[in-house]
Amino acid sequence: MPSGPGGSPGEGLRPHCAVERCRWCERDDLPCRFCSGTGRWSPQRPGVDANGAIEWTRVEEQCRMCAGTGREHSPLTDPPDPAPSAHSPGEL
Repeated sequence: MPSGPGGSPGEGLRPHCAVERCRWCERDDLPCRFCSGTGRWSPQRPGVDANGAIEWTRVEEQCRMCAGTGREHSPLTDPPDPAPSAHSPGEL
């Protein structure tokens, strides 16, 4: 599992999103593509300066795409089947 903000694996990550029995949260092999598995990201927030021009400020917050779990959550698809292990039963 990827490291959290403090550098230790899982540090600062939420164990589960708000969806009960989330199939994405059951996996730990696909890190979130938006926060790289850290559970935190740095999006930009629009604002207006003193002259009325739009400016962008970078903010750090809990990743909204994975709900701070660090795990991939694609709202458009079901999670892919886990990759078969090298020692799956029935393999020669």
